Amino acid sequence: MESAVLQKSCLNCQNPFVVTSEDEALLKKIGETSLAQQGLPHPKLCPDCRQQRRLAFRNERWMYRRKCDFTGKDIISMYPPNSPFKVYAQNIWWSDQWDATEYGRNFDFSRPFFEQFRELQLAVPRLALMNQQGENSEYIHHSCKNKNCFMSSVTFGGEDIYYSDWIIDHCRDCVDCSYLLEGCELCYETYYAWGSYQAFFCDFVKRCTNVWFCYDCIQCQNCFMCWNLRNREYCVRNKQYSKENYEKYIAGIFPFSADKIQEFRKEYIKAKEYLAAHAGVYELQCTDSYGDLMFHSKNCFYCFDSIRMEDCRYCYDNIDLKDSLDNYHVGWAELMYECHAISNGYNCLFCHFTYDNRSAVYSDCTQNCNHVFGCVGLNRKSYCILNKQYSKEAYEELVPRIIEHMIRTGEFGEFFPIQFSPFSYNQSRAQEYYPLTKEQALAKNISWSDYEPSPPMVSKTVSAEDLPQFLDEAPADILQTAILCEVSKKPFKIIKQEFDFYKKTGLPLPRRHPDARYFDRMKQRNPRKLWNRKCQKCFKEIFSSFHPERNAPVYCQECYQKILY
Repeated sequence: MESAVLQKSCLNCQNPFVVTSEDEALLKKIGETSLAQQGLPHPKLCPDCRQQRRLAFRNERWMYRRKCDFTGKDIISMYPPNSPFKVYAQNIWWSDQWDATEYGRNFDFSRPFFEQFRELQLAVPRLALMNQQGENSEYIHHSCKNKNCFMSSVTFGGEDIYYSDWIIDHCRDCVDCSYLLEGCELCYETYYAWGSYQAFFCDFVKRCTNVWFCYDCIQCQNCFMCWNLRNREYCVRNKQYSKENYEKYIAGIFPFSADKIQEFRKEYIKAKEYLAAHAGVYELQCTDSYGDLMFHSKNCFYCFDSIRMEDCRYCYDNIDLKDSLDNYHVGWAELMYECHAISNGYNCLFCHFTYDNRSAVYSDCTQNCNHVFGCVGLNRKSYCILNKQYSKEAYEELVPRIIEHMIRTGEFGEFFPIQFSPFSYNQSRAQEYYPLTKEQALAKNISWSDYEPSPPMVSKTVSAEDLPQFLDEAPADILQTAILCEVSKKPFKIIKQEFDFYKKTGLPLPRRHPDARYFDRMKQRNPRKLWNRKCQKCFKEIFSSFHPERNAPVYCQECYQKILY
């Protein structure tokens, strides 16, 4: 049971929130390893507003053509051409052709820290994309060691991955998927799958083969429109078929027409909501934890979409994280506080987009650095403040003085202001979880972008409604044709590798722009919130990511397991 120490009012939304003794203990543990002699102060914003602020610093999916500000050549970048930042191509940014310490400056104790940091942030060139060791994978971001991937993000060790995100552990031949792990292969429109082969329009399937429209199934093969099954084969709508009758049924509905796909999708969404049994939260091998979509974690509080976590609080989309508080997309790290997009970090505070850093504070896009404060764009540097090089002794004398100055100005202890995000709000993931209108954003002095990239260069355009029902009927010039999305009317193209995937799987051409397909997937996920509910069977009080007003059958973990097994 969490014990409240202090009741506070959020400075952003004015809603009440509490700081608990557990929060204080973790703040103390993290602060003891820093140069903050007075420790880390209590947060000023509620957990939601803190998370919104971090999300505003992440552009994961939008990529643009623009010029490299060093060479003048065309590059692919997470920053649009009208961005106020200097942007360097990846090979230039990582090279020794420039030095970020050339932008170094003295700290001015007569001015606020954030004001000085913003000036440095606007001056130092930024890395166009984080896309390392890729082969034929120019259009991917926050990714590493991929081959033949396109328009995807957070992809590690993947091959032939298209329009997908969070694809890790050597998956291949997957299109329009999210959160695939452990070598998934030949999957389409699937959300959360582990080690599955030929999973189409599925959610939460593990070690499954040739499954269509299946939800929460484990070790299943050759199943269609099923839910909550374990170790089953040849099932349709949870009814057991013989091998011969199953194959006869499948032969009768293949190949899929575009209209038939939509019919099955609508049926599947209803089956998930009203027929499937749901645990209050989805977790695997977790102890003493409170959150949703947590795996192999211990002693975590209000954490979501996280793997192998220990002693963490208010963390989202993390992997292998320990003793950390208020983080988003942080992995293989320890003692992290109010950070975003960190990999292989130790004791980093209030940092954005830093990899392989130790003891970094208020730094942005610093790579392979140790003991840096208020720095931007450094690579392989130590003991720097505002990009200026210091000796170890001078650094350790000056940093506490700057922190004391920031305490007096009310700046220390909070992540960067949302207005400092390198991205416009509607280009960030904050818009997905905390949507604002353009008017609302501008009223808060939060940037908004109306930039639209040029439409694809094609020989003709066709409305989605005019596409043929079956892939075999597609015109010969479909790869040179722009399709107008049936929802947004935005034009999009089918690339050859994508077309080959549809041909291999018997799927029709998509009618929706990749962005619309992504948002369709995201609409099916539960919010990152928890409510009190009662188990539908034993009526025990439980917490759940299913809102109490939803009619979905929700159970405590014990009753859920009894239903399945």
